Amino acid sequence: MSETEMRILRIRYETASDRNNKTREVVALCQLKPGEAGEVVDIQRADRSVLQKLLAMAVIPGSTLKVEFTSPVVVFQVENTRVAVDHGVAGEIRVCRIRKSPLKSILCST
Repeated sequence: MSETEMRILRIRYETASDRNNKTREVVALCQLKPGEAGEVVDIQRADRSVLQKLLAMAVIPGSTLKVEFTSPVVVFQVENTRVAVDHGVAGEIRVCRIRKSPLKSILCST
């Protein structure tokens, strides 16, 4: 996927999300704690090879990531794949924190 295609996908995702959610808490993936989950909003990475690897592992806007641990690297699960990235890369993956209520999970809203 080219950078232009990634930008188009990001814009389409953000537009749809903003329509569905009044407020969103967007943070870097490295800010989530083990056990927390987030929905990918953006990948702010200039390095094309890293971006392509993330895209190949389904780390794309709209995918849900669940953090397993954060030291020495950030390990998270996306779909049925476990991915490990260093803190620099995790800092460039922006996610919308998924909040849970006692009754149900609420994606990206308060």
